[in-house]
Amino acid sequence: MIKTHTALRRFFIFGAVLALSLALTGCKKKHKEYETNSIDLTLSQAEEPAVQTTPQKWHVTNKRVAVLFGYDFNNPEIKESLLTLLKDNFGLDEDGGLIYPITYPDDFKHGVRGYATDFTAVLQDDALDLAGVVLLGAPENTHVALARNQDKWEQEVPYPVIALFPQDDVLGMESTCDIVVDKGQTAGLTGEIAPEESDGQIHQNAPEIIVETIKYIQLLDGAPSRSRDLQKHMEQMLEGYQFHHYTDPESGLMSINHFVLN
Repeated sequence: MIKTHTALRRFFIFGAVLALSLALTGCKKKHKEYETNSIDLTLSQAEEPAVQTTPQKWHVTNKRVAVLFGYDFNNPEIKESLLTLLKDNFGLDEDGGLIYPITYPDDFKHGVRGYATDFTAVLQDDALDLAGVVLLGAPENTHVALARNQDKWEQEVPYPVIALFPQDDVLGMESTCDIVVDKGQTAGLTGEIAPEESDGQIHQNAPEIIVETIKYIQLLDGAPSRSRDLQKHMEQMLEGYQFHHYTDPESGLMSINHFVLN
C-alpha cells in the first residue's frame, strides 16, 4: 500500500514537471517567433528603396522677370518647351517663381486683334515687383509700350530691358531697350547689311541664350548704363558667343546697345 502511494506520488510529480516544461517550451517558441517576425519586418523596411527627389533649382521670390513670347516664340510647341525650361531653372509666377510669362497676341487681344501697346499695362502693374524684362521676338509697336513705361519712370527705368531677336522697329528697340541681341546678318540685293528676316524658326541656341540672359539679369543691380560698358555686359551675359555691334545700313552709324551674333 505504501509502495502504491509512493508510485502515484512520483507519477503526479513527473506529470507536473512535464507540464511545466511544455509550458516553458511553448513560451520560448512564441517568443522566438515574435523575434523572428520583428527581424523580418526590420529587414523588409530596410530593403525598401529610398525615394529619390530632384533638388529644386529655384527659390520662391517676390521678384519677377516678365518674359514676352512674341513672333516665332509664340509657336505653341516652342513656347511650351521654353516654359518647361524656364520653370525648371527659375520657377513660374504661378508657383512663386521668377518668371512672369506673357504671350502675344493672346494676352493683348481686343476682340480678334492683339495690340502690343497693351504691354504697358503689364509693365505698370503695381502687383509686379519687376527685376527685369526679356522680349522674345518682340512684335511691332512693342517699343511704343516700352516708351510709355520710360515716361512713367522719367527715362530712368529701374530694371534692365533686354530684347532677344526682336521683329519690331530697329531704332525703336534700340531707344527703349538696354540691350538688343539679333541673329546674324546677310547682304541684301543692294549690298546693304540687314538682319535676317524671320523664317519661322528660332535661333538654334535660343534656349541657352534666354536662360543665360535671365541669370545675368539676376546679377544686375538695376539697368546697365548706356555706354561702351554694354559690350562687357554682353561678354559676361553670353560668355563664349561671338558678336559685333549692329551698323545701320542707311546712316552707317554703329549702335552702342544693339549686338548681332556672328
